[in-house]
Amino acid sequence: MKIKNIAAALLMFSSASFAAPFPSKPINLIVPYPPGGAIDPIARLYGEKISQNWGVPVVVLNRPGAGSTIGLNRAAKADPDGYTLVLGTASVTSNASLYKSLPYDTLKDFTYISLAGMIPMAIAANPKTPVNTMDELVSQLKKKPRSLTYSSSGNGAIAHLGGELLESLAGVDMVHVPYKGSGPAVMASIAGEVDLTFDSVFLIRPQVDAEKLKFIAVSSEERLKSLPQVSAISEKYPGYFVTSWVGFIGPAGMPQDITDAWAKELARVTALPEVSNWLESMGINPVSRSPQEFSTFVESEIRKWEKVIHDAKIDLME
Repeated sequence: MKIKNIAAALLMFSSASFAAPFPSKPINLIVPYPPGGAIDPIARLYGEKISQNWGVPVVVLNRPGAGSTIGLNRAAKADPDGYTLVLGTASVTSNASLYKSLPYDTLKDFTYISLAGMIPMAIAANPKTPVNTMDELVSQLKKKPRSLTYSSSGNGAIAHLGGELLESLAGVDMVHVPYKGSGPAVMASIAGEVDLTFDSVFLIRPQVDAEKLKFIAVSSEERLKSLPQVSAISEKYPGYFVTSWVGFIGPAGMPQDITDAWAKELARVTALPEVSNWLESMGINPVSRSPQEFSTFVESEIRKWEKVIHDAKIDLME
C-alpha cells in the first residue's frame, strides 16, 4: 500500500515538474473578417505586443464568412487551453438573434476574456436634409412618417438595429436603406441618395469636417469628449446606447488561471500608450473589462438586440 502511494506521489511530482508553463507554444488569434478590414490591424497590433512580452509567436488567422460566424465557430470548437482566441465584435451579440440557428451557443460556448475598445456611433445627415437636431428629426417623422431615409452597412448590422431601436423608443417610422458595407452607406448620404446615415464616428467625422455631412447626434451613453457640441440620443431617450466594440474571446472551459493570465496581459497591452493612442486615432475608445464584466455586457447586449429584432420583425438569416 505504501509503495503504491509513493508511486502515485512520484507520478504526480513528475507530471507537475514537466508541465509546460503558459504560454509555451504559438498562439492562434482568429479574425472572423477578411485581411485589410478595420479589425485586422487591431489583431496584428495586439499580437505583436503580446508576442514581445510572452516570447511566443501570435499567428493571426483570417477566417471570414457568414457574418463572422465561421471564425467564431472555429474558436468555439478549439481546445480550451488558451492557445486559440478570436477577436469578436458587436456582431457576436446581434447574430445570436439574427440567425435561425448557429453552430455554437453564444453564451455557453465561449469564455469572454476582455473588451479592448468601444466604437462610438452617430447619426449624420446630408447638409440639405431639413433637420439638424434630434428634436427636429423626431418632429418631422411625427408629422410625416417615413419621410426620412437612413442608410446602414447592411440588414441586421448594428447600425440598422440602432435605427430600429430609435424608432421604437421615439415612436417614429423611418425608411431603412441597407448597403454593402459602411463605406457605401456613408457615401450614399453624401450623394443625397438617403437623408441620414448611421455609422461610426470615425467614418463620419471626416465627412462632417469637410462639410459633406452634418452630425445629428451620437449614440454613446453621453456626449463624447471629442465632440462636446453634439448631443447624445440618450439625452432625449434615456437608456439609448448603441456602440460597436472589439473584444478577445476564447472557447468555453478555459482554466481560470489561463483566463486570468490573458485578462491581465490584454489589460497591459490596451494601456500601452502606443496602443491606446493608435486606437483613439482610429476612433476607438480603449477599454479594459474583467472576464465577468465582459460576460455581463455580452449577455445584456444579446437581450437588447433580441427584443429589437423581435419587435421590428426583422427577417432571420439562414
